[in-house]
Amino acid sequence: MRNHLVRLALVGMLLLLIAGVCAAGTLDSWADSVKTKHAGAEIMIAMATHPSTEAFQKMADEFESLTGIKVKWDVMEEIYLHDKTLTEHAAGTGRYDVLMMDVCWIGEYAAKRVVDPLDSYLADPVATPDWFDYEDIVSAYRNGLGVYKDEVYGIPSAGESAFIAYRKDLFEKYGYDPAQIKTYDDLLAAAQFFNGKESDLFGISMRGRRGHHIDYAWFQFLYPFGGYVFEPGTYEPAINSPESVKSLEYYCELMKYAPKGIENFSHEEATTSFMQGKAAMWYDATALAPWIENPEKSAVAGRVGYMPPLEGPKGAYAAVAGWNLALSSKSNDKDAAWAFIMFMTSRAKSVEYVQKGGVVTRTSVLTAPEFIEEYPYYPEILKSLDLADRLVERDIDWRPRIPEWPKIGEIIGLQGSLALTGQATPQAACDQAAKEIRELMETKGYYKK
Repeated sequence: MRNHLVRLALVGMLLLLIAGVCAAGTLDSWADSVKTKHAGAEIMIAMATHPSTEAFQKMADEFESLTGIKVKWDVMEEIYLHDKTLTEHAAGTGRYDVLMMDVCWIGEYAAKRVVDPLDSYLADPVATPDWFDYEDIVSAYRNGLGVYKDEVYGIPSAGESAFIAYRKDLFEKYGYDPAQIKTYDDLLAAAQFFNGKESDLFGISMRGRRGHHIDYAWFQFLYPFGGYVFEPGTYEPAINSPESVKSLEYYCELMKYAPKGIENFSHEEATTSFMQGKAAMWYDATALAPWIENPEKSAVAGRVGYMPPLEGPKGAYAAVAGWNLALSSKSNDKDAAWAFIMFMTSRAKSVEYVQKGGVVTRTSVLTAPEFIEEYPYYPEILKSLDLADRLVERDIDWRPRIPEWPKIGEIIGLQGSLALTGQATPQAACDQAAKEIRELMETKGYYKK
């Protein structure tokens, strides 16, 4: 009943917001202007199968009605989207107007001119009215997802950080105060305490699958332990620094208290094991919290607390990851394509977007009392994003936004997996990763004198 009332309140809030915008004439006048110029235009959107895609599709009818622009969709699994968009770009087909772009691809897409910079659109008050409100996008997303070499190439459309979930009922049952978990040493101690406390109960669940997933898990500790992929300000590999090695050693030690088969866990298996009650704690993406709190999916829904990333020997830092909407450089109608991007990701439509299943990117939504009532973990997401901003402000990418990152991620993911499964020591794994990364960067000309 409470959730139903909250949803009604959110609907009311949405209607008031739209009414206020329309009363001022801004949305209507913008739509009339766009329709005058672009009615009858047709744009193609290339997107991954994702909750944000589903939300945008639900919002498309209104956009089409307001602007007269016809929207067509090409939705595919994430693993195909990257290669498909590059293939179409190289062929010069002009097939796509708007691209859904992972932050990991932004360096590659910018270097290959797959997407256009958006600064001129953002600076144009006609193309981008006040109700878009770029500054309302969470800072860690705005600067950590969509910017490359001081230019905006994407508007964040689905963002996430990482945080820790814990079983409040188990902590209460065994008298373990979650407030005492302040550092990663404390997290390890808690995982040891709960591991085996009950039948088929493990201390913590995380990702461990070779490749991107183990990178994601290991990197939760890399920066708090003082490690880096590259020495800051250079392209000299630092993945085998003493601090980086210690972060991998810590991760491997912590995973001794994870469910069996952790070396095969993606985010899905890691979260499912926690939702099935097989782990006392969980450490993964903030965007997955709705799964945990969904009583139709989760046996622990309503019995979970959350906390932001913890202090390591060198401080507290958090992940920033997610998706952007970007403007294809080969688009045949870039102004119409921008109208779609701007409308869909605007503050004016942000409430509706989240209500329809989109992944929150805006401060105004994360801090709205109505949403906090519905999603009590929102304040912890904000804390995580503040920690993510610490790296962004130092101009350090959680995952380097350079064209070579996909290959670098594969190198680190393989070596991390060998360490996790005991086929290499953390030191040997990090040394090999550094060697291969340096060889890769040499072939790409990063060390030219």
